[in-house]
Amino acid sequence: MTAAELAEPELLAEPELTLGDDANDLWELLCLGVLVDGRYQILRSIGRGGMSTVFVARDQRLGRDVAFKVLGPHLAHSRDVVQRFVNEARTLARLTSPHVVRVLDTGTTHALHDLPLPYMVLELLHGEDLRARGERRRGPSVTQAVSYLLQACEGLAAAHAAGVIHRDIKPENLFIERQLDGREVVKLLDFGIARSPVSLSELTQAGATVGSPRYMSPEQLSDASAADVRSDIWSLGVVLYELLGGVPPFRAESTLEMCSQILMRKPVRLDRIRSEVPRALAQVVHRCLELEPARRYADVGELARALAPFAGDGSADTAQRIERELDSSHTGLVVAPRPTETAVRRVPSERVRSRDTHTSYLRSVRRRRLFARGLFAVSMGGMSALLMQAFLPDIFEHPVGTLSRASDAVMRAGSEIATSAERAMDRER
Repeated sequence: MTAAELAEPELLAEPELTLGDDANDLWELLCLGVLVDGRYQILRSIGRGGMSTVFVARDQRLGRDVAFKVLGPHLAHSRDVVQRFVNEARTLARLTSPHVVRVLDTGTTHALHDLPLPYMVLELLHGEDLRARGERRRGPSVTQAVSYLLQACEGLAAAHAAGVIHRDIKPENLFIERQLDGREVVKLLDFGIARSPVSLSELTQAGATVGSPRYMSPEQLSDASAADVRSDIWSLGVVLYELLGGVPPFRAESTLEMCSQILMRKPVRLDRIRSEVPRALAQVVHRCLELEPARRYADVGELARALAPFAGDGSADTAQRIERELDSSHTGLVVAPRPTETAVRRVPSERVRSRDTHTSYLRSVRRRRLFARGLFAVSMGGMSALLMQAFLPDIFEHPVGTLSRASDAVMRAGSEIATSAERAMDRER
């Protein structure tokens, strides 16, 4: 589900649908003109995601155009998918921030060819998402990029204060809406996989992985149910890195390789990729991308305070609003008190267990790295010995055998590293 699915396209021509298109296109074509619940008349399709289709609809009662998002008919039989769709509607209905897309109505339709499909009605947005903005020939300036992320922090603050962790922050889910006065307002979209009090255990089982791998935190890759607010902060860091540097911090050809890079490699310094990025701002971004959650910013309020000096006029006020909203929250989602706070927050036992899970997870990551390095050393030592024996047999026959002994030493060292790491993992189990 992308931001384009909630936006009114202004420059692109509407593609024609024909009877030769696939079943989904045919279904969308048959929906045009249908009046749902005696109120919403389907005008045209503007986007399709993995779960749902979004139409422009005319609200006959209020005389305005809206975004009509309805679950795809091919998924109507899946109880989990239906629950996830309903969860998104409930989550959005609880959030009133100007930086979160507004839900106007919900229901279940029987008018679309007698299919009982849940739907939600949302405000129709005009603009483009951060993906489209970043891919322009001249992307946003440093100040603009930071301003966009600061507004995203404000939307996330409303979600976190309400007990909701988004878990799918990416450029496609950050939409820049153009206001009539020329201002640009960033709105947070797609809470389909958000974790909230209405679905803490229904949709996310232990060990499950949900989200977009390129933007997922290390702990979310391991167990999505254990992700806390710092996982969203990691994702914001990836988005800002990509927006400022023009390239993502982690690039790979496959999902497995991407996950491996996130777990084992630090990204190149942002100020080395783009010289206009101040060193202090690069440090803020890289702190968001710390492997250990405890080393990241504790919440989006702390991150907003760090970003404010780079976002232009009014940014300090935005950071203060974010911190006030989080301070008024009683959800326990803020994992650590900020330096300016005087009151001591009590961390719920569930959050303590979550931190323990993260600590155990990070220990296992370090051991896996050590084990992998040992195996790599063994393989390189063995390969070098075979190559030298094949192409330089005289060296092996020489009484000194310097290279042969060096190869053997590498193999022995690698074997010892791998063995020690394996024993440590066994003790942990």
